[in-house]
Amino acid sequence: MTTREPAPSKDPSVRLFRVFNDAGQQIGTDEELIPTLEEGNAAALRSRLLQALAANAAHLAKATTTNAENTAHLRRITQQNSALIRLMLELLDSTDGT
Repeated sequence: MTTREPAPSKDPSVRLFRVFNDAGQQIGTDEELIPTLEEGNAAALRSRLLQALAANAAHLAKATTTNAENTAHLRRITQQNSALIRLMLELLDSTDGT
């Protein structure tokens, strides 16, 4: 089994790790790209939209709903639309309004 420990990286967009074997000998290095703000926001919006599909299906499956439930659902739908618009237009500097 191998283990990793953080190592200094000259590139701020990369996380560097030293990789060791069971005997504690370094056998290599590993790198991970650090996501940009825009990539992180896109991933967050996609995650919210996946959850929204389930919530929307549950709301539509109800035989009857109250005015309060409909008002709350309308707010969520508006936020979901804002998330979709941000993704479609690649306005990923923020997740405001979603």
